[in-house]
This record gives sequence, C-alpha cells and structure tokens, in this order.
Amino acid sequence: MIHSNKTDWTRLKNMSENEIDYSDIQETNYEFWNNAEIILPHKKVEIKLQIDEDIANWIIQFGDKSNLAVNNLLRSYFIAINQLQINKNTHNI
Repeated sequence: MIHSNKTDWTRLKNMSENEIDYSDIQETNYEFWNNAEIILPHKKVEIKLQIDEDIANWIIQFGDKSNLAVNNLLRSYFIAINQLQINKNTHNI
C-alpha cells in the first residue's frame, strides 16, 4: 500500500496566514478539551523479529512508514488487550 503524495509543498510553504482556509475546522472550547489526554511518545528500542513471509511482504508495502505502521498496530493491540484485562478484573470484584 504505497501512498502517492500530490501535495504542492512549495505552494503551501509560500502561503500567507490569510490564505489558509480554516472554515472546515470546528471551533473548540474548554468542554471540547476537558477530557483530552496528553500522550507522550514512548522510548523506541530495536528488536529482531522473525515473522511469516506474507506478513513481512505486507509490512514492506508501507515503505519508509513500515516501522511506524507496525508500532501503531502493536500499540492498538496492546491497548485493547490491557483494556479487556481491566474490564475483566473490574467485573470480577
């Protein structure tokens, strides 16, 4: 899954603040941000991992973003499993 980039970066770089269209951005207030969480990046470590060839080929399709894609996939799974565990422990009280 290789994404093409059709963004005209030169035009964007040269735009003034007045030329930016913010009309599609919803205004926010205190209530909007009340439940927001600050999520800091986690320390990254390098590991060697053996995986099935078809999975490796799928990951390679992400190109330069393959590490990010795998990390996000594993992070989502990690969060879901932890949430299931919390819910299981909460219901067993």
